[in-house]
Amino acid sequence: MGGSRAVLMVGLFLLASASAPLASSHTQQTLTVILVEDGVVSGNITDPAFVQGNALWFRMEDNTENTTMKVRLDIDQDGVFNASNDFESTDLVHECELNETGALVDEDCAVSATYAFSMNATVGTYAFWVHRTSNETETVWNHTVAVHKDVHEEEGPTPGDCFGAGCPVDQSDVTTETSTIANVEDSLLMVLMGVSLIGIALMLAIPKKEEE
Repeated sequence: MGGSRAVLMVGLFLLASASAPLASSHTQQTLTVILVEDGVVSGNITDPAFVQGNALWFRMEDNTENTTMKVRLDIDQDGVFNASNDFESTDLVHECELNETGALVDEDCAVSATYAFSMNATVGTYAFWVHRTSNETETVWNHTVAVHKDVHEEEGPTPGDCFGAGCPVDQSDVTTETSTIANVEDSLLMVLMGVSLIGIALMLAIPKKEEE
């Protein structure tokens, strides 16, 4: 009885593993925004591939002496910067001084800043400002970044396509689907045969132990 129960549990585990759906999630992408002496290299960001959940990485590449940059991003999309609601980077420099062990001499020193949009961020256009201060002279560049909807839906029929009952059937699709079903059935059959063989072996082994 114990052997039969073990075989049943093994069979259920194998079937559950074969039928479990694969989980999928959005992989965050990071867009590099280079800051140079003349401004933002990319300018306005309109790439439709930049979607909810992605991040902006601002990198300071202006090596002018006594120069820093600060990035501000209008998160609430009200058109003005508000420190309590919006994103503001620390002062960015071209490079940070390191000590003999490779650690930062100034722990607050930074050459880059990152802002990651949430997975449910509002779709639309966000303003961002880059403030460049060089020898007490400040320059401000205004730019925007468009955040698009992160869509994971399958493509539907295009205009003019026939779908549903009464439409001609694509024989290649039918053949592929039939082949896939047959492969799944063959796999399940092999699993069941293996479980059955294990069960038979255990059942044959039990009487021998009793006779001994």
